[in-house]
Amino acid sequence: MVKLLLTRPPILVPPSDGESLLLYIAATMQVVSAALVVEWEEEGHALKVQRPMYFISEVLSDSKTRYSQIQKLLYAVLITK
Repeated sequence: MVKLLLTRPPILVPPSDGESLLLYIAATMQVVSAALVVEWEEEGHALKVQRPMYFISEVLSDSKTRYSQIQKLLYAVLITK
């Protein structure tokens, strides 16, 4: 299963007008990340399939590692622009 997943990496899809987007954010002690995802109904899938549209990740500088967890999450949203 893992081998199959590694041979088929996710490809970024272009946005369409009127589509709802999901924003996933994550923050660790030294890194913040954000991903914009769109959900599509696809044949052969019982549930909607999520496709990535945009991804950004940043290693935090020494001063930013001292931010509180909520500040890091907000920073991840800010750099998503």
